[in-house]
Amino acid sequence: MEKHDFIIIGGGIIGITTALELQAAGHGVLVLDRGGVGSGCSYGNAGHIAAEHIFPLATPALLRALPGLLLQPNGPVSLKWRYLIKLMPWLVRFLLAARPSQVARSTEAIASLNAGAIAAYESLDARFGLDGLLKQDGTLVAYMSAKGLEGAAREKEALAHFSIKSELMDQKALGQFDPALNPTLMGGLYFRHSAHIEDPYALTQTLKAHFLALGGKVEEAEITHIEHRAKCTTVYSTDKVWRADKVVIAAGAHSHLLARQLGYKIPLETERGYHLDIPRPSVSPRVPTTFFEKRFVATPMRHTQMAVLRLAGRVEFGGLNAKMTLKQALALLPLGQNLLPDLGGDDRHTRATETVTLSPQRATPEGIRPWMGFRPTLPDSLPVMGKAPKHAGVYFCFGHQHLGLTQAAISARVMLGITTSFDAGIDVNPFRVDRF
Repeated sequence: MEKHDFIIIGGGIIGITTALELQAAGHGVLVLDRGGVGSGCSYGNAGHIAAEHIFPLATPALLRALPGLLLQPNGPVSLKWRYLIKLMPWLVRFLLAARPSQVARSTEAIASLNAGAIAAYESLDARFGLDGLLKQDGTLVAYMSAKGLEGAAREKEALAHFSIKSELMDQKALGQFDPALNPTLMGGLYFRHSAHIEDPYALTQTLKAHFLALGGKVEEAEITHIEHRAKCTTVYSTDKVWRADKVVIAAGAHSHLLARQLGYKIPLETERGYHLDIPRPSVSPRVPTTFFEKRFVATPMRHTQMAVLRLAGRVEFGGLNAKMTLKQALALLPLGQNLLPDLGGDDRHTRATETVTLSPQRATPEGIRPWMGFRPTLPDSLPVMGKAPKHAGVYFCFGHQHLGLTQAAISARVMLGITTSFDAGIDVNPFRVDRF
């Protein structure tokens, strides 16, 4: 039976960055993942390091808008209605999290993590090298209505209280900034100091390569059981057993299932998100651009030297087992063509009926490729990070909702601090597991 200093269960962007930090600090680390490093939600995210996204998902404004969003045919938020009964306990907690006092607490906690998000990636790049994948050219939110632009002005003011700088653009300034965008857009909010990753899957593979070069180990395994004893924790798969002094559960949307084996009932829910990758697009935005009213992101990417436009978004509640809803992914194409009028026109951009799988596959010149992944979300929009109160040597790091990529590098530094003597300089109390 193999014995390790650390076992990280989960090889997504959260797990592999945590593993790399621990291995670089001199610990022996094994990463276990059911599908291989970067094969899950980390493969298909929008690539946006959204340090400016400090407000929780549950707010009074969202609750007011939610009925209308759910009633939109194939809208940005949807629910598989047969899943509603199972969703109800989480939904009640989500509604309670929209109380102003909780919104304020969640905002402070998210802001504390996001404040160090880009610097943490810069640190990874300086120490290990990220192969040019980190692009620091800013991000943009575009608005199609005067009402939306008025809201942007209020958000700019609110973000300024957290030292987050932004630039408000009117219609003319937006057109000058990016002529590819729809000229009828009313304006935008530009975050000059934001960043994105040009290829999220390539990032996980780059981090994995550095981890292996330092002596780390990776295995593909479906974890079935965790058994804790006083001096070590045993991890079981269908055909193998490992032991470690310390175990970090960082398995994304599957994490609560493992935590439940140890007696922790964590209200983690799955937001099913979608993307369309368009290879060699006829046009792309200058920087990652969020279409505010339509609630999706268009990100210019490059996969193995091929230009790709990723349209990403949607929130679908349907659990971990239901098949993807193909029309949710396909709905992103006309939205992208609205944002970028020159995007449409050839057959390649309208053919999206190829077979869909959840395994990572590069886009090909033959057509666009739809994809679905599972965002792990807690009602208060805060991740669980910290020690398991009743099990020495067991730690949690999951539930980063839409901000997994954004918060991965800084969360890895936090976990290094929690599990060793390193001081990450962040108050971890808001993220403790026993807050529920």
